[in-house]
Amino acid sequence: MKQKGMNIVMKVLVLTGVLLATACSSMASDRPGYTLIKEFILPPELAETSGLFCPDQNTIYTLNDSGNEPIVYKLNLVGEIENKIKLDIKNRDWESLTGDEQHFYIGDIGNNNGKRKFVEIHVVDKDTSATKIKRSLQISYADNSIEKNEYLNHDFDAEALVSVDDDLMLFSKSWQTNDLHIYKLSKTELKQKIEPIVTVEGLPGIITGVDYNALTKEYVLVGYSLYGLGSFSPFIAKMDRRFNLLASYPLAGFNQVEGVCVSPNGEVWISQESSFFSTQKLAKLQLR
Repeated sequence: MKQKGMNIVMKVLVLTGVLLATACSSMASDRPGYTLIKEFILPPELAETSGLFCPDQNTIYTLNDSGNEPIVYKLNLVGEIENKIKLDIKNRDWESLTGDEQHFYIGDIGNNNGKRKFVEIHVVDKDTSATKIKRSLQISYADNSIEKNEYLNHDFDAEALVSVDDDLMLFSKSWQTNDLHIYKLSKTELKQKIEPIVTVEGLPGIITGVDYNALTKEYVLVGYSLYGLGSFSPFIAKMDRRFNLLASYPLAGFNQVEGVCVSPNGEVWISQESSFFSTQKLAKLQLR
């Protein structure tokens, strides 16, 4: 979710904090449920980072959300930009990035005001530098009364998408109920009308990112509760393969957390978007 209206004074304060802060903290610190291994300030170009994908142990991909260039960024493990893939398609509201051996799946799935008749998932070949997408999946929600939806007061928004085996799993950002709706999507069907395969209660807020840890057979999720403009209470959570909630922990020292990915060796990375009182950053965690 993009923060609007940051004035010049707040920008100066944030910039000053960035300049004074240490760019990298490598000292591990224990928190309830996890250990913070290290964190890095991301380049200003990634102020609105909104999704992470870790295909291997040495690479992280990310993207920015609505209003930004349609670019997939390749990062190294200290948060530096190594490459950019600019696609020939509009970034309406890119919110998530996942992939498999052949493809990236870009989730143009943001829908804060609830007025989109359908959202899209763009499929891009990974093994080329082509600027054109391979195909777009058009996703509409069953039982979605668009005319009744109000801004930030409905359950037909999403920012979390993950590839698991032959399917895509979409996790809702449920502003109205705070109940997580999970959908199973085809990777190839061009038009899909979806309804939840399961609804999960008990999470401490809305979901903004998800990945699947193949080593532990668990989903790792991030999200937050929003208490006011620029005031976030972020968390990280785990679910088993059948979507039973196993645990959730507050992310102390973080703010608007937007992305999470798990590398093949089980390393967990999270990203934070720039907001009123924090800057954009990347962090590595070890869950317990």
